[in-house]
Amino acid sequence: MKYGLIGEKLSHSYSPRIHRTIFETLKIEGEYSLIELNKNELKGFLMDAKKQGYNGLNVTIPYKSEVIPFLDTISEEAKKIGAVNTINFRNDIGGFNTDYCGIKSTFSMCEVDVRGKNILIAGSGGAAKSVITYMLDTGVNKIYVASRNPENILAQIKTEKNSTEKGSIIPIYYDQITQYKSFDIVVNTTPVGMYPHTGVSPLTKEHITGAEFVFDLIYNPNRTKLMELSEEIGITNVNGLYMLIAQAIKAHEIWNGIEYGNDFINKVYAKVLND
Repeated sequence: MKYGLIGEKLSHSYSPRIHRTIFETLKIEGEYSLIELNKNELKGFLMDAKKQGYNGLNVTIPYKSEVIPFLDTISEEAKKIGAVNTINFRNDIGGFNTDYCGIKSTFSMCEVDVRGKNILIAGSGGAAKSVITYMLDTGVNKIYVASRNPENILAQIKTEKNSTEKGSIIPIYYDQITQYKSFDIVVNTTPVGMYPHTGVSPLTKEHITGAEFVFDLIYNPNRTKLMELSEEIGITNVNGLYMLIAQAIKAHEIWNGIEYGNDFINKVYAKVLND
């Protein structure tokens, strides 16, 4: 089985390590490559990927939206989010978004119920769209999205036409956060604090005080500055590694037409942690 990750700069990607662990756990032979492409190479590569023997691909920044015009079909989650991170070649060239599944699995693993809660999301990029879509589908109360350009947020979010869901989303600047607190759940979708620029946080203690749970989508380093701040004031927190593994396993389910389940996610997660 031959798979790969397409993106622009991939040298620090954890994906090969995770997919190697998935292959080992399933006891199958598999290959997972990092494929760095320029934007003008995308179409040609996708049109030729099946002939090159690829059974499926993952997609990362900055191409999660750029690949969509070259796909034959796109899943409902990917349509709502406006981004694709998994491509399947079994029938046509189909696009999916497994980040949604990874987010859902992380909250489930941590036994955190988001229904009826007030959410603070730091950042408004592609990852934020996945989190917002999951939150809207699950039935949160209000979503405050902190961004350097909050006026653009609502235009970026794809919701059902004629929907009132946008009324639940409140775009704010970072310096406005304290006007709205406290929040029940805080999610960081920005790269602030990610390797190699560690030791910084997009949010302060004042921003997160009163929250019951903090989810930092960063997985490298294992403990981010935001997570350290959370621990100092007694807030339960988690990084993005479980999400990364869950979305990778969901990709394998799509590629192979098989469901592996939560026990398998937990097994791979434990192996990666101890690797």
